[in-house]
Amino acid sequence: MAVLRLVLKRSGLTAGQISAKTSIARSSAYNLVAPARTGLPTDPGQVLLFLRGCGLQLDQVNKIMWAWERLGADRRKHRLNTARSESMRSGMATQREVAGVEECIEQVQRARAAGQLTAAVGWARRLTEALSTEHAQLGT
Repeated sequence: MAVLRLVLKRSGLTAGQISAKTSIARSSAYNLVAPARTGLPTDPGQVLLFLRGCGLQLDQVNKIMWAWERLGADRRKHRLNTARSESMRSGMATQREVAGVEECIEQVQRARAAGQLTAAVGWARRLTEALSTEHAQLGT
């Protein structure tokens, strides 16, 4: 991730020094800033420790973590939509699969606000199924 490489460069430290300052394994610190790395790191805790180890202030860390999380969410949403489209084209999608995570969350909130707790429980069950389906489709 180019941002981590830039932060590391501006800190004047090496990835090994960041490892020594934090609980990040030396190999993990170097992997976070490897030039060949094109994907996002998977462990937010490591990213946070790395940024703090580089000397960034909390507000700077929060901005980067927000952007990193947003990028990850956009990537997951894109992969899920692609998987859903392929599933629907092949005729394998059921009505329960079509109800996505966001829709289920919205329906749970609406049902709770209306005092319809039985309906909220039903939507919560569908939310669990939608999350399980998303997890399986994304392979995470």
